[in-house]
Amino acid sequence: MLPTMTSPQPPSAEKSATVLVVDDEESIVWALRKVVESLGLQVMSASSAERALEAAKLRAPQVVLLDVKLPGMSGLEALEEFKRSIPGAKVIVMTAHGSLDTAVRALKLGAMEYLPKPFDLVQVKSLLEAALQEVPADPSIQKLRKSVPAPAGIVGRSSVMQDLFRQVAAVAASETSVLLIGESGTGKELVARAIHHNSARASGPFEAINCASIPETLLESELYGHERGAFTGAEREKLGKLEIANGGSVFLDEVGDLPLSAQVKLLRFIEDRKLCHVGGTQLMSIDLRIISATNQDLESKIAEGRFREDLYFRLNVVKIVIPPLRERKDDIPLLVAHYLDHEQGAGISAEALELLQRYPWPGNVRELRNTIERGVVLARKGIIKSEHLPESILAPIVSVETDVDAGIRRLVDRLIAQAAHGDVFRQVESRWEKALLRRILDMTRGNQLKASELLGITRTTVKRKMDLHGL
Repeated sequence: MLPTMTSPQPPSAEKSATVLVVDDEESIVWALRKVVESLGLQVMSASSAERALEAAKLRAPQVVLLDVKLPGMSGLEALEEFKRSIPGAKVIVMTAHGSLDTAVRALKLGAMEYLPKPFDLVQVKSLLEAALQEVPADPSIQKLRKSVPAPAGIVGRSSVMQDLFRQVAAVAASETSVLLIGESGTGKELVARAIHHNSARASGPFEAINCASIPETLLESELYGHERGAFTGAEREKLGKLEIANGGSVFLDEVGDLPLSAQVKLLRFIEDRKLCHVGGTQLMSIDLRIISATNQDLESKIAEGRFREDLYFRLNVVKIVIPPLRERKDDIPLLVAHYLDHEQGAGISAEALELLQRYPWPGNVRELRNTIERGVVLARKGIIKSEHLPESILAPIVSVETDVDAGIRRLVDRLIAQAAHGDVFRQVESRWEKALLRRILDMTRGNQLKASELLGITRTTVKRKMDLHGL
């Protein structure tokens, strides 16, 4: 079967570009074809990478929508061929089997964007419009020339993790400072290491500093090092973490706990990249990348005068928010399998796994990992059952119905007082539904696809209810 091509209406001069859709699922090709045609563009399609490359020889496309999992040659292999034969083409990689490695490899090979399935067609339309603008590809992407894999431990297939993988892959290519925001136990250091190991600095050192665990009196020495005799107990010269990280990356964990005096000196170092040992006089130039992390609201600390605004802006050039485990519970079976992978003979029962998926995980991924390690020990490397789980998971989840009941009671009393007889159910349902939708949309930053996944309803239903409530 030869690649197909259509030309909907005679395109205008500025909209005569051709888009090549490469996917072996007819329904996806059909949907993408409709999006391309709606922009007045020409469209070609192919069900395999080999056919797509042949089609591109006949007519070079300006944009390629390329699936990763294809019969025969993979999408990533085809991406290399496309960038070789049509270097000016913008390639948008699509996959339902995403991982951090896939995102990194795709962007490293020159893809314009990494699009996890299922995707929002509005997003596809926006990407196509951006691809056809006369803007050169970001050269910083080409800095991702190392193929060192990310450290084990970053696991997830949920949409929020796919977004995280895309952000990590994109930011790893640059030299900019990154601020990781996330609750305790979400894996901020793993993400920091992934950024480092997928950057041009991968062969250099990675030094992690927990700013909350070092006494203020020792913090300056820990960061900048000291000369022999600089203070009581300094019996020999010591290199600081920033000096050790020269040529690589430094990870400042819990940076929100830095005392103000240390913030001033860190800001000065960030601005001129020079340091001097405590008790020393010689300035040294240091070349490193700064990745910092916190579980605190730094903007609130700035307002309270406990964190410097100028330092915040220096650290927060790119911000990545790491989702808590309760927002990606679909990843729990995958995470459990990952933790059990090296435990010969260990497994988990369906009942125990169901309990893990119902639990809210206040300690996030770290708590889940510890729970699995505990279960493996108690089950003697056999099948982890419900009796091997901690009491906190076995105990019934604390209900919030008391607060909900109180709110509904007040609302019903007011409606009855307003003589809203015969309409109480609709009004109560409408108001609570609107509040729920508003909260979920705030959490997902307006992303309807993520909202539909969290709510367990279709994106069409989310959109309809948003329109109904004027959201």
